[in-house]
Amino acid sequence: MFSKKELKVIKELIEKSQNSKIYLGSDSHRVNKNRVRYATVVIIHFFDENKIGKGAKVFHDIEFKDTKDALLSKPFNRMMEEVSMVTRLYSSLEDVLILRDFEIHIDVNPDESAGSNVAFDSAKWTIFGLTGVEPICKPFAFAASCAADRYSK
Repeated sequence: MFSKKELKVIKELIEKSQNSKIYLGSDSHRVNKNRVRYATVVIIHFFDENKIGKGAKVFHDIEFKDTKDALLSKPFNRMMEEVSMVTRLYSSLEDVLILRDFEIHIDVNPDESAGSNVAFDSAKWTIFGLTGVEPICKPFAFAASCAADRYSK
């Protein structure tokens, strides 16, 4: 999880950049059969007064978790850990996000033929239940499936 110092920097930047949209996302990859690398990101996309994009700042955090128990390495459980991480991040930033334009992205797919679909309903409703925000899922969840994916590999 982001340190208090990192969260302070992120909050200050969000507060200073009123013409921005914020995206939160998380993804994971197995390092080996006993270890998973998780990445959580905050993307602050800056705009000018005409809503023209002016770049972005990406903050990321990496965590490793041991998966000695075979159940912890299952895709469903990994995806639900990603959900847990992104909802904790939201909780840490809620006071600056609540009146802002923001999205929570999760790396699950509504398409039943996709492997990540095993966690689709649980992930979506867990985030909605804990944050009151409907998450963005694949293929539109770039904060999770592109940005966090890059850091989790």
